[in-house]
Amino acid sequence: MGHDHHHHDHRHDQRTEKALWVAFWLNLAFLFVEVAVGLWTNSLALLSDAGHMVSDVAALAIALVAHRLAQTRPGGDYTFGLKRVPVLGAFGNALALLAIAGLILWEAWQRFAIPEPVMAAPVLAAGLAGLAVNVISAWWLHRSAKESLNVRGAFLHLVADALGSLGAVIAAVVMMTTGWWPIDALVSALIALLILAATWPLLRDSARVLLQTAPPGIDLAVLREALCAPDGVCSAHHVHVWEIDSGWIILTAALVAEEPELAKLEKVADALRATLHRDFGIEDASFEWRTCEADGSKCSLKK
Repeated sequence: MGHDHHHHDHRHDQRTEKALWVAFWLNLAFLFVEVAVGLWTNSLALLSDAGHMVSDVAALAIALVAHRLAQTRPGGDYTFGLKRVPVLGAFGNALALLAIAGLILWEAWQRFAIPEPVMAAPVLAAGLAGLAVNVISAWWLHRSAKESLNVRGAFLHLVADALGSLGAVIAAVVMMTTGWWPIDALVSALIALLILAATWPLLRDSARVLLQTAPPGIDLAVLREALCAPDGVCSAHHVHVWEIDSGWIILTAALVAEEPELAKLEKVADALRATLHRDFGIEDASFEWRTCEADGSKCSLKK
């Protein structure tokens, strides 16, 4: 039964890919505009936003490649296909976001120590345009971001970049009205801190999948109890539960049973798979059956 979820429906894949392409071309086109205006106006806030937009374009390209590779059918040595490639893409995007935030903080510190005058009006115009581009791009991706760590990584890049554009707008307004140049560096540092805050959950979740830890929300004690619940099951050993991709949960377990007859055990296994899917979201469950010891001891969780 787990195959329906992961062999995603074709319309979902098309919608996700279309959203990624729209966001990619919008960001690539505006990147050149923002770099040119940032150099012309000497705005660190705008250049830091442009630097982050470079990572947006790279993140979207990675997400597109990962999305395509994830649709590869299992074969050869790749018995799960390439379903974990999107998680690698998400992890790479998280690392890139951390590096970008660090660079922005360093540049902001340098600029705050020695403030430089900035042409505020062009910064305001470019910031507003960048904000529009990122909001539109993020809107295209937001539905798919809930279903894929890969798309979520690209989505977070766009949200962080939208915050950067908003910061550039705020800095420009302050400079136009007060002439206080250090606001450029302060806003850039705030953008970097917001990027760090948004990146941590993505880094944590993608690392959790890559390290094959139990998915969040699954209580292993409750899971073991569910495995031992059917009549005739004495105990459960070697229980392993992990994710191949975000939401694709796999379980393997060795179950000790009183009944050695294979046909009856298969009925128990089918019922267990239905329970695991309903209560834990487990898509694929494989069981190894063993017979009870001679004393017929029951699972300790049974009353």
